[in-house]
Amino acid sequence: MADHGTKVEVYKGVSTVDEPSAAWGWHQFPRKTTIIVGYVAGICMFGFLFGNHHGKVEDIYIVVIGLAILLGVTLYARHSSPSWKPREARKTLTSHNKPVGHVEPVWTEEQANLTGRYADLTTAELRSWNLPGVGVDGVEEVQTPPHGLAHHK
Repeated sequence: MADHGTKVEVYKGVSTVDEPSAAWGWHQFPRKTTIIVGYVAGICMFGFLFGNHHGKVEDIYIVVIGLAILLGVTLYARHSSPSWKPREARKTLTSHNKPVGHVEPVWTEEQANLTGRYADLTTAELRSWNLPGVGVDGVEEVQTPPHGLAHHK
C-alpha cells in the first residue's frame, strides 16, 4: 500500500510541518524590512492630520496611533537586534532564594507546643492568639479590659 502522507523536510532550521512554504518560499519578513515599513507607516499616519475633517477627536486618535506605531517599531528594532542583551535580573530576597542551609521552622508545631518564637509570649499575647497556657510573665489569668464586649450591661 502506498504512503500518501506528506514528507517532512527541514530547510534552514524550519520544518515543513511548521511552515509548509519553508521549502520554496519565505515565511517571515527580514528584520530591516519590518523596521523600515513600520517607520514609514508611523510617519504616514501623521499625513492623515491634513484633510477635510473639522473635529479634533480624529486628530487625537491619529497622533496616538502614529506614536504607538513608532514606539512599537523602535522597541522591536532595539530588542530584535543581534547585539541586544536583556538586563540582569534583580537580586531580591524571596522565599525561593533562602541562604544555604536554611531550614524553615514548622510553625504549626511550634505554635501547638509553645516552642521557638511562641515560647517567649506573655499570657496576654497567648490569649490574643487564642492559645492556652501561661506565658513567660507567669500570670495565670488575664483580666478582660473594661471596654471589652463582655462588660456591656
